[in-house]
Amino acid sequence: MAARKSAKPADGEAAVVESKFSKEQLLSAKRFQGRKDIVNALLMKYPDTATFTVNAVEEMIENYMKGQVK
Repeated sequence: MAARKSAKPADGEAAVVESKFSKEQLLSAKRFQGRKDIVNALLMKYPDTATFTVNAVEEMIENYMKGQVK
């Protein structure tokens, strides 16, 4: 049986593990209810099996909103 290796934090740092969610889960989340269209458009280029952290999606939205208007 293979032993599972755990990543140990370096010198007193706390290990932070962010949960990953599917596109469907993110679109149905209350957190993104007002921005469903943006989330859907930003995640269209990724395969349906891709998973994302909430922070990654919020960063994508923020970068999109800061983009220049052509």
